[in-house]
Amino acid sequence: MKHVIDVTTPGGAYPIHIEPGGLTTLGGFTRSVAPAGRVLVVVDERVAADHGVAAEASLASAGYEVTRHVLTATEEKKTLDSVRAIYDTQLAARLDRRCPLVAVGGGITGDVGGFAAATYLRGVPLIQVPTTLLAMVDAAIGGKTGVNHPRPEGPLGKNLVGAFWQPRGVIVDPRTLDTLPARHLRCGLAESIKHAVIADAGLLELIESSVDAVLAGDDGVRASLIARSAQVKVDIVEQDEREAGVRALLNLGHTFAHAIEPVPEQKLHHGEAVAIGMCAATQCAVATKRLTTDEGAAIVAAITACGLPATLPHAMPMTPLLTAMGYDKKVADGRLRLVLPVAIGRAVVADDVPSDVIAAAWRSVGATEAAGS
Repeated sequence: MKHVIDVTTPGGAYPIHIEPGGLTTLGGFTRSVAPAGRVLVVVDERVAADHGVAAEASLASAGYEVTRHVLTATEEKKTLDSVRAIYDTQLAARLDRRCPLVAVGGGITGDVGGFAAATYLRGVPLIQVPTTLLAMVDAAIGGKTGVNHPRPEGPLGKNLVGAFWQPRGVIVDPRTLDTLPARHLRCGLAESIKHAVIADAGLLELIESSVDAVLAGDDGVRASLIARSAQVKVDIVEQDEREAGVRALLNLGHTFAHAIEPVPEQKLHHGEAVAIGMCAATQCAVATKRLTTDEGAAIVAAITACGLPATLPHAMPMTPLLTAMGYDKKVADGRLRLVLPVAIGRAVVADDVPSDVIAAAWRSVGATEAAGS
């Protein structure tokens, strides 16, 4: 039931260990890749009392003196101030550049903790311990770290400040998902669907057939699905560590998602926003004759089969959404770059999608022409 995926990038080579009960191996693994006397555990406050304690116990049993830093892992707190607070903890504990940082939690914890690891003393060893399905299949893999930062004008810039910093390893224990609400599990499935659509058609069938078992807590099914989905991310990252080419495909749905995720009235989690964004991107692909209508319908059907939204929870005018898309990091030379599926298992980056097609895609997921229309 144990899966090991080896990752090789210019920034470092490391394993991903996927094993039910694998959290107990954290201490021994960390000792093997980052021998030191002390370690910092950055843990999401929501899992500090269970998975955080288990992680610390494993590290202590391996001979580490453990310092804990509890993080409020929300988008509002995904800031440089939170990174500074980690620095303060590291300095107060007199941690040197040999002392690893272990990030225990979801994607935000990995992003914030990872950026602290990348920048404290010009870089310390990082171990990722994702405890959400979204982080297990996507966010903890590939070395992207970062925080949000305000723009002089326009919407909050997501992940505007960051670094590529590969971990020394990723420890995935599917049993940590037992404490995760079903809504969060479904969000992780959204990222797995993304991987299937861009690179692995068979994965889409596996996801649809595994939804009930994943939600019910089947360790073996969870481990297999995580490994299959993570392999897609690894294959892409190994080709393109710093998103100069094929790694951009991992942004399927995200340009739309980043426009709606910050809207308070929608109350969307990241995976839900990505699901809606994939539906909009699929509509663009069908409208521009890149994708067949049947394949587009199959993608949307997989999303809804996982209990994910295909439309906005609340209708809203598209003008602010179009404006937000214009601030996206993927805009190049004034042209909006969208990832579009061209078949289930294959996608392209397109910068020639007409504005009326984008507007129609927004309408297809519930946006309106103007307030009250």
